[in-house]
This record gives sequence, structure tokens and C-alpha cells, in this order.
Amino acid sequence: MTQETSAETELRAFVKFSATVTGFSEFDLWGTGQAEAYHRTAVQRLGPERLRAAMASDPSADPADPAVKSIIKLWYVGVWYRPEQAGRLDVAAWTAPGRSGGKPAVPEASGAEPPVPEGSRAEGDRSSPPFVVSPAAYTEGLLWRAIGAHPSGAKAPGYGSWATPPAFEDHQEKEVP
Repeated sequence: MTQETSAETELRAFVKFSATVTGFSEFDLWGTGQAEAYHRTAVQRLGPERLRAAMASDPSADPADPAVKSIIKLWYVGVWYRPEQAGRLDVAAWTAPGRSGGKPAVPEASGAEPPVPEGSRAEGDRSSPPFVVSPAAYTEGLLWRAIGAHPSGAKAPGYGSWATPPAFEDHQEKEVP
């Protein structure tokens, strides 16, 4: 039997915390295949201390820690928003002349994660844009499961699947006469 490393312990704690704040099970979160990428992103962007503080905070507190909101959005849409951006919607920046409003979270350059400046966190850079964490982040976002749909053009049932509204399962208990 192998001994679990510190990194594995931190990853498991991150997924357990994420299950609490997203409302999905740990099993569901591991099943996205994004746990390592999301944990790595949170550590890089928040720093280990701020991530630990966010995970130790009360997620039901009002107002919730902005770092917790960033983690929730990360799981649901696969995009990292700086904690300062997590609670707002900057539509004006997305629809500025010369910008298409289609994919505001994808950086202008290569679509890859913006580099973290050496010796500092990207959080200190107020100009760092939101970004898609990995190529699979869009298709594995929890929002699709939450609304009972598939990501348009990315997963089965395939072409034309958005022509009809999603079918929701009725999980309410029915009264027996």
C-alpha cells in the first residue's frame, strides 16, 4: 500500500470542498476529469494560503468569500475568474467595438492559460482576463448537468440536439392515494 503524498491530500481536500460548494458529489467532480487542472489553477491564481483560507471559510456566509465564488464558477463553466470578477458581469468589456461577444472568457492570443508572472500571482495583475482552464473544461462544466442539457456541438446526442428544449427528470415524490 502506498502512502498518500501531500499534493494528493490537498487535491482530495479541494474536491471534497468543491463538492460542498457546488452541490455535486465528489464522484461527479472526479468524473469530469478536471479536478487536477482546477486545483492547479486555484493554487496558481490564489496561492496556497488563500486557497486554504477559502476552503476553511463558511461557504454559506453572506457575503461568501470571493475566492469561493471563483472556485464555484470554475467547476460550473470551466473558466477562471479572478475573485474580484466572480460576482460581476462586465458585458461592456465583452461587447466593446472590435470584440465578438461570443467567447469572452477566451484570451485573445492562443486560448491557452495566461502565464503567471515569475515571483508573483496573476491576482495582483488587475488586467489578467478570465480564461478557459483546459480544452475539456467547456464540455465538462457542471452547468450542463445542472440544466439537463448537453454542450452545444460537443457531446451526444449531437447535431440538432438543441432544436428541442432539455427534458428534465421529475424527482418529486408522488402521493399515493
